[in-house]
Amino acid sequence: MTAVTVLEGFAGAGGLSEGARMIGLAPTLGFEVNADACRTADAAGHRRVRADVRALDPASFAGVEGWISGPPCPTYAASGKRTGRTDYATVLAAVERLADCMDPRLTLDTVADEVADPRTVLVLETLAVALTAPHLRWMVAEQVPAVAGIWQEFAAEMAAMHRWDTCTVLTLRADDFGAATRRTRVFLIATRQYAPDLSGLPYRARWDGDRFGPGPIQHPPNPVSPFPATSMAAALGWPSGVRVNTRGNRRTPGGNEFSADRPALSLTGNGARTWYRTDLGPTVGRLTDRQAGLLQTFPPGYPWQGSRSSRFQRIADAVPPVMAAAVLGAATGRPWHDAVWNRLAEIYGTARPDIARNRVCTDRPATPQLDLFTLPTPHEGTAA
Repeated sequence: MTAVTVLEGFAGAGGLSEGARMIGLAPTLGFEVNADACRTADAAGHRRVRADVRALDPASFAGVEGWISGPPCPTYAASGKRTGRTDYATVLAAVERLADCMDPRLTLDTVADEVADPRTVLVLETLAVALTAPHLRWMVAEQVPAVAGIWQEFAAEMAAMHRWDTCTVLTLRADDFGAATRRTRVFLIATRQYAPDLSGLPYRARWDGDRFGPGPIQHPPNPVSPFPATSMAAALGWPSGVRVNTRGNRRTPGGNEFSADRPALSLTGNGARTWYRTDLGPTVGRLTDRQAGLLQTFPPGYPWQGSRSSRFQRIADAVPPVMAAAVLGAATGRPWHDAVWNRLAEIYGTARPDIARNRVCTDRPATPQLDLFTLPTPHEGTAA
């Protein structure tokens, strides 16, 4: 077996794996408990072991230098039951206990007995591996925006007590990377022995808690995106003026339709599988898994496995690969702009600006196309 240099926890069907492959970050090995997610990833060429991350012994991965973690988010997401909000204070308090303990597994098992929903504690597995894998040089973890405070607590402990030199929490949105969906994610990026250049990422919030810095710093947003906005209609080859129904005949304060002439709402597993074009009706116009994957920037032939419900859940759970490629590239010092442009051209036909004319190096951001942060954004829930 090829030596593993990057370990993925809660690896899912391949969003972060696709991003890693796009920038040439390999070899990677992912651990995931869901059978359909494992089958999907395996069929796409991403190595998977069907196993619970809690059963891993991080100390046994002596050759691993990178740790990628995407713990499940239903207990924290606005579209879920929000039991993670009830347990939030307990998890925050557990971070310091975990950072100071000699036996992370015993501490995690104790915390699991203290919370209302045991899934809430899974986010702590990210820190447990980061503290115990022997030769890690970098880590990237992602979650929904509600977990930003927990990521900051992780970062503070890692910088202060465990020799992680740089620790940054970034809030990013997929449409700022050219994706045709407004998926928002919060990333924890931590490194040892080097400081990554994150300035090229169009972040909506940034928090730094570096080991040798003056203290936590909250930066203003970095609003410049080198990538053009992609509407749902453009991504799927639809005509302008199409509207998408999201809730059938049910009426909610947020409405039950949106225009496809802008990036789609963030996909959820239970929600997106019921979306349909109003001009075609709920049968012919129903969103397909291929189309949902395209909105998330997966290739059109990505081999989603399982029932329709399972396939849409896997798609909704995934980090959009263009966003994953950008974060992983910035975190590890690999050029990522070309990879994102190439993916956008491959799946959407997005035309890249003339780099030579603009005198911009291909591994640096191109001339900004649009300040996406100035666009009005309707209130929306956060997907799992």
